[in-house]
Amino acid sequence: MDDSVARFRWLRVPALVTVVGLLVAACGTSSPTTSNLAKDQTLRVNIVTEPNSLDPGQEQYSYEGAVGASISEALLKIKPDLSDAAPATAASYSVSSDGLTWTFKIRSNAKWSDGKPVTGADFVYAWQRILDPRLAAPYADPFFDGTIAGAADYGSLDAVKDAAKIPAFLSGLGLSAPDASTFVVKLQAPSPFFKWIASLWMSAPVRKDVVDQYGSDKWSTSPTSLITNGQYKVSELVSKDHITLVPNTNYWGGQPTVTKIINYEISDDNQAYAKYLNGELDEVNVPLANTDLVKNDPKLKNEIKFVPQLTLFWMDFNTRKAPFDNKQARLAFSKAVDRNALTTNVLKGRSQPATFFIPKGMNGYRPDLGKSQDFDPAAAKTMLTQAVGDPSKITIDFLIRNITANKQIGEFIADQLQTNLGVKVNQVVIDSKTVTTRLRAHNYSLYVGGWGADYPDDQDWFDIWMTGSGNVFGGYSNPAYDALVKKADTESDAKKRQDDYDQAQKLLIDDAGGGFLYQRNYMFLVKPYVQGLTTTAQDFEDVGDWFWGKVSIAQH
Repeated sequence: MDDSVARFRWLRVPALVTVVGLLVAACGTSSPTTSNLAKDQTLRVNIVTEPNSLDPGQEQYSYEGAVGASISEALLKIKPDLSDAAPATAASYSVSSDGLTWTFKIRSNAKWSDGKPVTGADFVYAWQRILDPRLAAPYADPFFDGTIAGAADYGSLDAVKDAAKIPAFLSGLGLSAPDASTFVVKLQAPSPFFKWIASLWMSAPVRKDVVDQYGSDKWSTSPTSLITNGQYKVSELVSKDHITLVPNTNYWGGQPTVTKIINYEISDDNQAYAKYLNGELDEVNVPLANTDLVKNDPKLKNEIKFVPQLTLFWMDFNTRKAPFDNKQARLAFSKAVDRNALTTNVLKGRSQPATFFIPKGMNGYRPDLGKSQDFDPAAAKTMLTQAVGDPSKITIDFLIRNITANKQIGEFIADQLQTNLGVKVNQVVIDSKTVTTRLRAHNYSLYVGGWGADYPDDQDWFDIWMTGSGNVFGGYSNPAYDALVKKADTESDAKKRQDDYDQAQKLLIDDAGGGFLYQRNYMFLVKPYVQGLTTTAQDFEDVGDWFWGKVSIAQH
């Protein structure tokens, strides 16, 4: 994932990862008393940029999940320590002895924001919709394709050419609702990790009558039509400015203390930081340039929340275009970037260099596998020359989101490539929506992308590099990699499974599917009056945004 990381997939289990060492203790988690609460229970945060969509079936980036996780609730929900998935819209679930059938019981008091009951049929429709090629849902593969029984043909169906086949395909999926309070999922193969999939926001229900009334591309664009089932609902959608959330009074789990969440869309880190200092924001990501200043400020240093993240960034090469259709060229570009200088000088020590793919904190963390991408500018230039000829004749369009940190990182990488390889790099700095459009159309050469864990299992990471995945845009494809990952995904023996994943990671690194760069940590400032903040290593855009319902605002 980039700073708007395509983050929507968490990890599945057999070998469940312990990530306690990465977690920051919740701040002020004791229940607030009425006497110490502020009269105005408004939380003001920054999601950096405008979401492309708030449709659970279309959300892909962290700035979308930052809102989506509060307004749309899946069957289950991650626990703050990432140890398990707890009941949410489903009160309980059971798994058949062969591991193929998962039966979820919907809460009797689970309701939509308009008061109508949530039913098993709502989940059937929502999940079928994600697997409808006409929606082109970014998270269909591999969450459901390759997991749900009957979904194997998803990747081969064309939305236009195969339109007549789609209804039969959808009705043949292993999804059913025997009654209003039951949702049954049949899997292609035993998948102990499936509980994590059932906890993802994109697994939330969607109302067919609402989509039919307003249209598949319009229903989620207005507070009036955006009917959801989460603890909050949208009350305002002001394009390129803010999204306001208020409590869903029909939510089964009771009412939160915070009665309004204003999600501002401020792409300039310095502007957001100034608003925090002026008391206009309650949380802010510390601008890179202000890192030392904040650490040494007698007041601000006490407001720091440092949260390591299961998030890793890389150079995303468009392998459909020269020179990145050449493995040696990709390796050359990767070896031309000094990651130590990047993390020290640009990221101000708030991230760790990475030539590996699986981040620290996961079972598959193997820093020793990344040697082939180590910084070596001389070898890189020689390698590039041998692969494609004179580097000075190569021009690369480098796509960069118009966000302060992204631009700083982009400038550093462009300079490294031009200096160490002798290529020309055009920095194309544009708004996030246009970047996303160009990525999906494969209209780019180079981009800094990344991934943030959706759940704590290595599978969540490896599947994104599978041939045809919608989560890495560069078109990377390697049959040997695919075979290793498919084998590991269904392996019940933990050691054999990890061995297969390790082989796949080494192959991916040596093949330079991506030029791996750094693992991110969050450094935020949070006002002392924000109580009950519950952070995880998988927060989206603001620390604690998985669990806004636990927050309160104290008198100040």
